[in-house]
Amino acid sequence: MNDEDTPGAEDGGEGFGREAGPRQTRSAGSDLPGIMEQFRQTSAWLTSVDKALEPARRHIRMLESARRTVESVMGPGTVYQVALDAQRQYRAVTEPVLALQSSLSDIYDWHSRINDVVRSVSLPRALLERLAATAALFLPANLGGLDTEELRTILEMGGDDGLSLAWAPRTGIVKALLPLGTRQERYALLAERRDDVLDDIDASLRIVTHPELTGMVAILSAATRTARAGFGEGAQALAGNVLESAMSRHGNAWIRRSFPQVAYPSRAGHHGTIGSALDDAEDWGDLTLLQFKHYLVVAGMRNAFGPGATQDTFNRHLGAHQASPDTYRPEFVLPAILLAHALLRALNQDLERPGDDEDGDA
Repeated sequence: MNDEDTPGAEDGGEGFGREAGPRQTRSAGSDLPGIMEQFRQTSAWLTSVDKALEPARRHIRMLESARRTVESVMGPGTVYQVALDAQRQYRAVTEPVLALQSSLSDIYDWHSRINDVVRSVSLPRALLERLAATAALFLPANLGGLDTEELRTILEMGGDDGLSLAWAPRTGIVKALLPLGTRQERYALLAERRDDVLDDIDASLRIVTHPELTGMVAILSAATRTARAGFGEGAQALAGNVLESAMSRHGNAWIRRSFPQVAYPSRAGHHGTIGSALDDAEDWGDLTLLQFKHYLVVAGMRNAFGPGATQDTFNRHLGAHQASPDTYRPEFVLPAILLAHALLRALNQDLERPGDDEDGDA
């Protein structure tokens, strides 16, 4: 510590906290009140620094709790990947205050103590206000425990196969789909596990209670019953109409809120809105944790609202306007219901309720 920063240094005294030697010009007794006054001022200053740092310490404790929550769900490797800028962000909060007392670090070592905590916190600042103690904020429950590559495969599968695996089906079925090499194999597995998939969708739809959505839930539940009865064409038609209704009433606005950084065409329809959001995030690794879940829902809908006269996956427009055995196929039934279900679940979490700021979905 520099002598000029030491209380009493301007009077020619020894370093603060050291044993004082004999003085030539004044006695130890006559200098004692000055030393005590310097000590009192220093103690008061340290107390003020302590109070100034308390908000930063509370902030860091909150971040540490959030970090543990994320690690318990996503695993430490994923947390590390999304945390590259964390220390820089938190230094911006703590260092202006820390700089005030850095010269007294050998008396009151807040600097090293807080920096040690900051280095242990690994969450980007953009997520802090939205993270909570539940994984439902950023990952559907049926996808918990999957690693980074498995999540990447699910996103690619959604885009290729025109389906969404968010919230349903159960984790075991999702994992069984991952090693399959072709769309036909994946569709066949879903068909083989049809009743389990529909059970999972029905159970998940019970979560959707927002008054703006309950009518569509009733129609989609009719679609699952129709599918169980073996009337695939009717089930696909009902699911397609629910998907269209949900997008028209709430879906386009939800996508724009979910991906506010995207430049959307001024008069974009469903396909334009979906395509703009997906094209802006070509590498899903650039998404925030909260946007990942939304991307997972949207990824399968590009094909459903795509233009053209032919299709290899479910297409709502062709089913509605060019009905034929080609546009109504048995393999399209479950993907159509899964898409409509995932959008309703996402909207149920997003739409505000009077007097209730949080949806509480699991």
